[in-house]
Amino acid sequence: MNYQSEYPQQQAFHPSYPLAQSSPATAVLAGLSSLAVAGGIGGASAYFLAEFPSYGNVFDLPAGMQSILIGRLAIAALALIGAIMLFARRRAGAPVVAISAILGAASLPLEPVVSEMLRGIGLSVSDYFQALFEFNDTYTILLAVGAAAALLAFLFAILPPTGRWLRGARRY
Repeated sequence: MNYQSEYPQQQAFHPSYPLAQSSPATAVLAGLSSLAVAGGIGGASAYFLAEFPSYGNVFDLPAGMQSILIGRLAIAALALIGAIMLFARRRAGAPVVAISAILGAASLPLEPVVSEMLRGIGLSVSDYFQALFEFNDTYTILLAVGAAAALLAFLFAILPPTGRWLRGARRY
């Protein structure tokens, strides 16, 4: 025995609402800040190598300074790749920018600890930071610009509107 309803069943109506579009402002600011990190950190490394012509290449430097310069050049490349990924609206761009920003900012306090050159001339950690924030030469200005841009790039890369805008692309 089958029971049949006397009343016709109504189909539920569920309108499809378009997803809210997010502004690309924070992603663009993160990308521009990441480009500034690449320019500041990478430019400081290139400037350092240009200022010491007595060393033929980076491998003639002491080991600690080699690691700082090569590491900073790698961070600059990572920041550049992250910026390109953000501008191409790839989801992985935001974490790459955030990681390169953290590494770029962390390279500043590591330099006086790792570098034998700075210890060889008797420069202490406090003297290093005092010289860094006096902005007397191009090297310190580029490092300060890179560090400030790293903080901004990290901030803009982790903000929720950046992720929403990147997810709106529906690509990986």
